[in-house]
Amino acid sequence: MSGTHVETLRDVSRTLLDLLTNNMGGVAVALASPKNAGTNRLTLFLYKVTENPDLKNAPPIVERNNGSLTERHAPLTLDAYYLLTAHAADGDLLEAHLALSKAMGIFNDNGVIRGSLLRAENDTGLTADSILRVTLNPISMEDMTRIWSVFPDTPYEISVSYLVTPVEIDSTVEVTGAPVVDQIHDQGHYQPELQGAGA
Repeated sequence: MSGTHVETLRDVSRTLLDLLTNNMGGVAVALASPKNAGTNRLTLFLYKVTENPDLKNAPPIVERNNGSLTERHAPLTLDAYYLLTAHAADGDLLEAHLALSKAMGIFNDNGVIRGSLLRAENDTGLTADSILRVTLNPISMEDMTRIWSVFPDTPYEISVSYLVTPVEIDSTVEVTGAPVVDQIHDQGHYQPELQGAGA
């Protein structure tokens, strides 16, 4: 087995946070719920994770290793939803709106994240081959209000939702067996020299 990627969600969150932090020109950004924004101008909060319906029934992964075949369940592929919120704790709404527009521009310019932009501490999370797609996830004000309802006594501040996918978590279930070495199919053969025999 080539390593189990069980820390992928953590790496995805770190990747998004670093992308914003490194491109916001000193604007304070935190991976936190809006309730715990502190003095940060922006917060990024993972509020929902669902299984990707299109990749739910992916075929198993078959690997050949030292003369044997190993079959492993396909990865669990997730869609991760993040809430990006601009805060005006100091009362400066214009600066909050400016920060939000910059952050949205950064995500728009990096709609496909790969290579050196990915952040991973070890081989149990994102890999060099990973590709993340970041898209603005339009939701109604009613749905946004439902999200904010989990932050009691926290006044609403302007927020947008983003979908990040695919987030893959490897399966730990595998079956190993000997490979098929040879197959012999004994079927009828066409013999032209017998054509016309007995005519």
